[in-house]
Amino acid sequence: MLSTDVKTTSELMSIALQAEHEAVRRYKHLATAMREAGNAEAASLFERMVEEESGHENLIEEWARLEGVELRDDIGPVVWQDPQVSTQYDGEAIDPLHSTPYRALAFAVHNEERAFRFYTHVAATAEDPSVREYAEILAQEELGHAALLRAMRRRAWHAEQNRESEVPDIDPGAVRTLADLLTIARSAEHCLAENLAALGETHPELTSAEQAMRDVLAQIEADMAQTGEPGEKARKAIQVIEDYRQRNSVAPHDAEALLERLSTDSDRCFAFYDAVVSQAKDEQVMLAAQKLSESILDRISLLQASALRPAD
Repeated sequence: MLSTDVKTTSELMSIALQAEHEAVRRYKHLATAMREAGNAEAASLFERMVEEESGHENLIEEWARLEGVELRDDIGPVVWQDPQVSTQYDGEAIDPLHSTPYRALAFAVHNEERAFRFYTHVAATAEDPSVREYAEILAQEELGHAALLRAMRRRAWHAEQNRESEVPDIDPGAVRTLADLLTIARSAEHCLAENLAALGETHPELTSAEQAMRDVLAQIEADMAQTGEPGEKARKAIQVIEDYRQRNSVAPHDAEALLERLSTDSDRCFAFYDAVVSQAKDEQVMLAAQKLSESILDRISLLQASALRPAD
């Protein structure tokens, strides 16, 4: 993005228009590349983005006309940045066969968030009250765009994961004894812990969640020392979880996708524990599942808060 040392409303609105021009240019290029490569799903998504950004262009031009603000043609260029998520295309999508709606939306969200931070900085530092006012309005617009795109990105991510990999479906009925529950829980919690540990560098606010998970695993190990062997159904459930973990490892640097997966898997794990609580006939099993449910709910809350944390 350009320098945030913006002096006039003319300069600010011209930058905003150039940013929309760049978005339209990028999305048109990507839509064409996706369509030519036969990736109709990604192409349709980019074409929808072209329409959205073209509408934003028209709104800025009309706003400037009504306010009597001169739009300059010597401002620019506004350059997009690669979000450094795990994608198969560079800035110009040279490998369109491998792009997906999730990756496209990750690209879009990253640059909408950059625009939001730019306008927010201008609003906080500009000396001219009019520049501050206009920047605040533009920042709110970009925040709304980013929020909409993030929601679309989340849906796209879940659709991709459900298409690309089988989601483990663990029957709560596999739990007959405390040994069954604890061995399944140990496998599931290890799977979650592995992904949570990989988020340590990018999401330090999750340190408390990681410590809580270590405590849960330590307690499971201690309790298992007092139980027998799990039954056949529980052993099969563990194998399903382990197979899922092997199929769905996420590169640690792809923090966005990793946080999405961790949140989804945590929700699924809670649903399993909660179902065991409802179905358990053994009081020990019921109480243990209840405790596991409570602990994972706390971690889900931390994950939700982390997902809403503004990007650095």
